[in-house]
Amino acid sequence: MYAEFELLDKDGVKVSLAADNVEYIKQDGVALTPDDQGTLWFNVVKPAGQYVFEVKTKAGEEYLAILDWEPDPMP
Repeated sequence: MYAEFELLDKDGVKVSLAADNVEYIKQDGVALTPDDQGTLWFNVVKPAGQYVFEVKTKAGEEYLAILDWEPDPMP
């Protein structure tokens, strides 16, 4: 199961994470493989904690996003 997340710039404008727009995406320093999706799909079974995402667009813009993940307790 996955949750969808968008990257927003400082003005609240969505930044596409699709391969044709990004030079790289890293999660906790590990390179992810961009695809044709403009958003990130995060695995909801990951343990609670902070996940750091780095993105560099082909236009040279760099972003740092920290996801404070707290999974929903299973019933």
